[in-house]
Amino acid sequence: MNKNLQYIVDNLHIIRQLYDKDVIISVLDKDKVVQGFSLPPGIPPQAEVGSVFEDPSGIFDEVISKGITKHNYLPKEVMGFPVEGNLVPIKDGGQVVGCIICTYSVEGREKVREIATSFQESIQEIDSSVQDVVGGIETLFSMLTSMSKMTLDVEQDVNAAADVVNKINNNASHSNILALNASIEAARSGEAGRGFAVVATEMGKLAKDSGNSATEIKTTLSAIVSHLQAIMNSIKEANDVAKSYMDNISSIKSVLEQTISLASELENDVKL
Repeated sequence: MNKNLQYIVDNLHIIRQLYDKDVIISVLDKDKVVQGFSLPPGIPPQAEVGSVFEDPSGIFDEVISKGITKHNYLPKEVMGFPVEGNLVPIKDGGQVVGCIICTYSVEGREKVREIATSFQESIQEIDSSVQDVVGGIETLFSMLTSMSKMTLDVEQDVNAAADVVNKINNNASHSNILALNASIEAARSGEAGRGFAVVATEMGKLAKDSGNSATEIKTTLSAIVSHLQAIMNSIKEANDVAKSYMDNISSIKSVLEQTISLASELENDVKL
């Protein structure tokens, strides 16, 4: 074995103390033959000394051929848990004679990344649901505004009808007075005014009935106006509640957007 390789193999226990985490340290010659390794407690050896290192990624060959340090990542399918680390060429007299590989488990980081991704997806689903709620409230707000306008229009129509009823009531009063005058004149005319008296009496009855009907209609219209006013008050209260919910949801949406941003940053950080 090359003396430099042997020196590193003999001092792997010292190299391990340079790391504050459990690392897997392997020393290989330039032909990919394992010359020695140091494993954390509880980690079974993945290769034996003298065996040939399998590297489907081709990074080892690049380190040996170019004499450069490379970073590599191996998914959990290779060693049973995800690892990453550096491959550093070992040189003797300027020539690459081997490579030291220092890798460490990133299983915890992978789990954090998965949690961050899942959390971000969950928050995005909540945000989408909030968007739907906002859309529904906006539609409700629009409908309430439209109902309020229609209620105002109906109230104006009812007030116009009330004006017509007032005119009818006034005309009935005038007709009643005319009928009374006609009855007086018919009484003065004696026998000649008897037929006219009958007409005057009927006119009085009609005027009275018209007045009573006008009063009833006016009472009904007043009740309708009162109900419309109650409806308008309810619509206004509903509008206020909808606006309050909109304000609250806007605050929630802002917090969700910040949370999504933080989850995205966390996911990016654990990928580094």
